[in-house]
Parts: sequence; C-alpha cells; structure tokens
Amino acid sequence: MKMFELPVDEVMNYRGLSAYLKFAQGTLRHWVMQGKIPHIKIGRSVRFDKKQIDAWLEENKEKQRRRQVGGTK
Repeated sequence: MKMFELPVDEVMNYRGLSAYLKFAQGTLRHWVMQGKIPHIKIGRSVRFDKKQIDAWLEENKEKQRRRQVGGTK
C-alpha cells in the first residue's frame, strides 16, 4: 500500500501520537531525530502510520520480555 492510500485515521501527527502513546511531543520529536521510532517524513512534516507504531510497540514488548526471561538488563 502506498503512503497516500493510507486511511486518514491510520496516520497521526505529533499531537495524535502523543495522545495515543501518552508521551510528550518533545520526547517523540527526539525519538524521530534519533531514528528510534518509525515515521514518514514529507518535506518538513512528520507523520506516523498507526500500524507501524503498533508493530514497533509489539517489537519493543518482545525485547523487554526476552530481557526479563534472560535476566539481562
């Protein structure tokens, strides 16, 4: 699916993602600059695909579970 075919409710800006994840917009901007969170950059605008964010959350939960089971920090 091409980016412009995504339903509008599946694409969020910083404000929407901040409300969704309960993180400050500044934190999200920092993560974008560091490449820590999946995002779509169009010119100077940044958007987030909800499906990619949900997959990213699951991936991070899995990493956390593996660390807890393995006993490493």
